[in-house]
Amino acid sequence: MRIHVVTPVVTSGLSTAAHFEPYARSGTHVTQGDIVRGPATIESHFDEVLAIPDTVRLAAEAESSGASAIVIDCMTDPGLAAVREVTSIPVLGPAQTAMHVAAMLAMNFSVITASEAVLPAIDALVSQYGLRDKLCSLRSIDIPVHELGEEKRVGQALCAQALLAVEVDGAHSIILGCTGMMGWAERIGDHLAVHGHEGIPVLDPVVTAFKVAEALVDLGLTPSRRTYPRPLRKELLGFDEVVLAVRLDEDDR
Repeated sequence: MRIHVVTPVVTSGLSTAAHFEPYARSGTHVTQGDIVRGPATIESHFDEVLAIPDTVRLAAEAESSGASAIVIDCMTDPGLAAVREVTSIPVLGPAQTAMHVAAMLAMNFSVITASEAVLPAIDALVSQYGLRDKLCSLRSIDIPVHELGEEKRVGQALCAQALLAVEVDGAHSIILGCTGMMGWAERIGDHLAVHGHEGIPVLDPVVTAFKVAEALVDLGLTPSRRTYPRPLRKELLGFDEVVLAVRLDEDDR
């Protein structure tokens, strides 16, 4: 199978296929692409809106080129429903996937994201995905996404916030609230264990989405066409490349 990762930002190198290859099982090929029109990072609803058209285009092109599943590489799940409408393969968003997996593994979950500005968007997704009663808390390390490469600073902040989520908020599981935090989950789990909290699941959302994508391909399951119907053909001005990529048929209903 081939899992294609769409990274909905224009900043090259934030995410690559090589980042996902250690998590891929034998027989899974990973490809990845960045959008070419949109924001450098997604830290607001404004950023998200600008990222969606090219996200849809890249996802549709990936399916046309033979991808088995698509992972949208951003914790706000930009364009998730739209991509499901225009494709016929599994499409996973990190937030939706991680939240539901966390809800299966624990009584509740806390989300620790990067920038404080993203908290309202994640809070809205919790309600959208029907998991309001599972949310324990939302926390932020208050570090912009473009500064997440500062390993010592990020590590200290994540460890501190995770410990507060468990000891103060009562969290039974932790979700890292930004895909730019990829690779930190195990270290945060170890930190919690050292402080007397063994067995707290810490989920890396984009890795979780990637592995669930593999499982859905194995199961032969795709998003419900009744939930995500194909878009009706109509005039769409200014998005010629997107429309061409999704290849709407005359008989689409």
